[in-house]
Amino acid sequence: LNFLIFSTLFLAFLDKLLINGAVFETATRIGMPDYTPKIIRHEAGHFLCAWLLGCPVEGFVLSTWAALADPRFGGKRTTVSAGTSFFDPNLSDEINGRKPLTRASIDRYSVIVMGGIAAEALNFGRADGGAGDEMALVSFLNNLNPRAGGAVSWNMDSIKNQARWGAAQAVLLLREYSVCYDALVDAMERGGDLGECVYAIEDAAATHGLPSIAKRPLGYICDQGLYGEWVTDLPEGDPAVNKQDPINDKTISEEDDEIVSLEELKKQMEQKLQKIDSELDKLL
Repeated sequence: LNFLIFSTLFLAFLDKLLINGAVFETATRIGMPDYTPKIIRHEAGHFLCAWLLGCPVEGFVLSTWAALADPRFGGKRTTVSAGTSFFDPNLSDEINGRKPLTRASIDRYSVIVMGGIAAEALNFGRADGGAGDEMALVSFLNNLNPRAGGAVSWNMDSIKNQARWGAAQAVLLLREYSVCYDALVDAMERGGDLGECVYAIEDAAATHGLPSIAKRPLGYICDQGLYGEWVTDLPEGDPAVNKQDPINDKTISEEDDEIVSLEELKKQMEQKLQKIDSELDKLL
C-alpha cells in the first residue's frame, strides 16, 4: 500500500514537472463532467469582453495539452491550463511609456480580466475558477507606479473595489450580448478555431441587430443625487449627459478654424512676451 501511494505521488510529481499536470487534468475531466463546460464558459467570458471592448484576441486554449502545443501560452514551459490571449494597443503604448497611462485603459483591462469570473457566476451561480485572474489584476494594479505628484497608489481596498467594478461591468456586457456569448460558447464546444469564434460573435450580433457598444452605450450616468443615477435610456433634454462626442463630430472646416485661432493666440502671446522683455530692459 505504501509503495502504491509513493508511486502515485511520484507519477503526479513527474506529471506536474514535465507536462504541467496534463495527465491529472485529463483524469479530472473524466471524473468531473462539468469541468470542461466551466472552462469553456469562463474563457468565452474573457473572449467576448475583449472583442466588445476593441481588444483583438490573439488566441485561446482550453486545456493543458493545447497550452503545451501553443508557444503564445509558454509551449512546453507553460504553467497555463486554460487561457485567452488578447492585445490592447493603447495599454501597451501606455505601459511602455509612449503615452500617459489613462484610467480608461485600466478599466478596460479590469473588465476583460474579470470577464471569466463574471461568466461563471452567470452560468453556474458561483465562480470556482478565476484565482489566476484575480492575481493578474492585483499584480497589474500593484505595479502601477504614480508618475504625478498628486497620484495615489493602489492599495488592497481600491484593488478590491476595482475588481468588483470590473466584474459588474463584465456581467452587464455578457447579459446584453448573451446571444453572441451563446454563439461563441457553441463554437468553442465544437472545437472551432479563432476565426470561427470571431465569426460566430459577429454573425450573432448582425443577426440580432446588436450594435457595438461604441455606437450604443449600455447606459448613461445622469447627474442626479449624491453619486449620480444609472439609466439605460437617455432622458430627453438632459444637459448632464451628451450622447455625441464633440471631438468626433467636428468638421474639417471647424478643425481648420481651431488651428488658425491657436496660431493667432500664439502670436499674441509672443507679442506680450516681447513687451514684457522690453519693459524689463527699461527697468534695468
